Amino acid sequence: MGHDQVFKGILRRFFREFLELFFPKLAARLDFECLEFPDKELFKGFPDGVSREPDVVARVRTREGKPETVVVHIEAQARTEADFGRRMFEYYALLWLSFDAPVFPIVLYVKEGGRVGIEARTYRHEVFGHEVMKFRYVSVALAQIAGEEYLERGPLAAALSALMRWSGDPDEVALRVRLLDRVVASGLDEASLFLLVNLIETYLPVPDEARERYRRLLAREEYRKVQEVELSWADRLRQEGVQEGLVLGKRQTLKRQLAAKFGGLPKRVDAAIDALATADELDACLDRVLTADSLEELGLSG
Repeated sequence: MGHDQVFKGILRRFFREFLELFFPKLAARLDFECLEFPDKELFKGFPDGVSREPDVVARVRTREGKPETVVVHIEAQARTEADFGRRMFEYYALLWLSFDAPVFPIVLYVKEGGRVGIEARTYRHEVFGHEVMKFRYVSVALAQIAGEEYLERGPLAAALSALMRWSGDPDEVALRVRLLDRVVASGLDEASLFLLVNLIETYLPVPDEARERYRRLLAREEYRKVQEVELSWADRLRQEGVQEGLVLGKRQTLKRQLAAKFGGLPKRVDAAIDALATADELDACLDRVLTADSLEELGLSG
């Protein structure tokens, strides 16, 4: 599972907790009772004509004076990319134009990137040496943050510390069990628990040579609940894998049938099929293929 999939779900479910952990002053000024996540937005206003989807966009009201809407935009990145500041500015401009509201932009570096844990970054645009525009956003670099300082700050912090820096040479097997124990003991609902357990399982895997020692550690009575949750996580992941494979197979079947009937498929149609996320949506299209006289009738013309 890619880091985008892992973190989009976490940042939406634990949006408030994320801001309270890393931007407490900002969080204190927001009314999370008015939090909403706009419908999936694909922005097509970029000069290169490429559609892009920001990772997490939230609208929330302020607590101060006359409440105003603020947009918080968070991008989860595996590592630093060249000209990333320009991309953040493009998102900022389009979000501001779309919502007519102030935008607070954040990049979360999941694995690499960032010189310190939390810092302000600047993107500048110049013409003939003259600075026309200065755009600032903030970054959170998990690999630069001390895990010991976050372990006891709630279930989200404990899970994120799997990606943080630990002093000395920690025993990763013991650390993994320790983090899972903190998350499991938090009393979260099943869906929230799955997200955090999946993060730890994804970014702090057990080396092959340590699997037996890991199983012995989990077998201890004090970690019985951790073992139960991990088994439940593995079962759910297998079920989701089966469902994902079913959807992928239906997409491929739909593309083959359409290509056989209408010839080569334009890229926009291919993309529209890839955007169909459920087996029911794909089944509905497959049922209409035989009677449809055009891609427009299927709603796949782009």
